Amino acid sequence: MLPVVAPSSGDSDSQLLICSRPAPGVIQIALNQPRRRNALTEQVAQVLRQELARVAADPSARALVLTGAGSAFCAGADLGSLGAEAATPAAKRKVLADYYRAFLDLRDLSIPTVAAVNGPAIGAGLNLALCCDLRVVGDDAQLAAPFVKLGIHPGGGATWMLTRVIGPAAARELLLLGQPIGAERAVQLGLANRMVPAAQLQAAALEWATALAALPSPVLRNLKHTLAMAEAGASLDAVLAFETEAQASSLASEDAREGWAALREHRPPQFHDR
Repeated sequence: MLPVVAPSSGDSDSQLLICSRPAPGVIQIALNQPRRRNALTEQVAQVLRQELARVAADPSARALVLTGAGSAFCAGADLGSLGAEAATPAAKRKVLADYYRAFLDLRDLSIPTVAAVNGPAIGAGLNLALCCDLRVVGDDAQLAAPFVKLGIHPGGGATWMLTRVIGPAAARELLLLGQPIGAERAVQLGLANRMVPAAQLQAAALEWATALAALPSPVLRNLKHTLAMAEAGASLDAVLAFETEAQASSLASEDAREGWAALREHRPPQFHDR
C-alpha cells in the first residue's frame, strides 16, 4: 500500500487522495472528497501533482488507474475557492497556471493511464479523464464541459483535448452547448473507450491496467511519446523518424525475442524490460 496524501486539518474528508497498489505494477489514485463530489480544489491539484511525481519516479510503477471515491469521479473545479485570494488579474492567472499543471503532469506521465469514470465527470473532472490514455465509464457516468453555462471560458486544455479526442464537430457541441452526455453517447463519440455496469467499473479498469503493466515499459513509453507527437501536429516525416529509432531499438531487445517466441509457442509472453 502506498502512503496516502493527507489534507490540511481544516478539510472535511480524512484524506484528499487514496493511493494503493491493487495489482503488481499498478498504482491506483482515487480522489477522496466524496461529500464534495471530489471537486478539484487548488489543494487537491497540488497533492495530485506530488503523487504523480512520486509515481513518475517509481521504477515499479507500470500503469495507473485514476478514479473517484464515492458516487462521483470529479464534479469539476471548486470555483468558489479557485484563486479566491488572488488580488490582481496577474495573480489569478498564476493560480490557474499552477492549478492546470496537474492536468499536464497526468497527461505527461510516461506510463499508461486509465480513467475509471464513476458518476459525473464535469468540467475539470472531464479534463482529468481526457488526460488519461484510456477511459472506462460506468453506465451511470455523466460527462460535460459546461463552462459557458457558468459564464466562463473553458480551461484545463478542454478545447485542445476535446477537439483531438472526438473531433471538431462533437467538441463544439459539448463546449458551445455545455450539455451533459451519458455513458453510451460518450462511447459513441469516442470520448470513452468502454462502458460497463457501474458495479463492474473498477474491475474493468483494473483489468486493462493489469494488461498494460504486463507489457514492455520501454515500448509503451516510446509509444506514448509518438502518439503525443502525432496529436501535437508533428509531421509524418518527424513521427516516422522517431518510430524508426524506437522500433529498431525494440527489435534488438530481449523482450522482442520473447514476444516472438511466445507467439510461436502459443503462450503468454513474459517481458522483463530488457
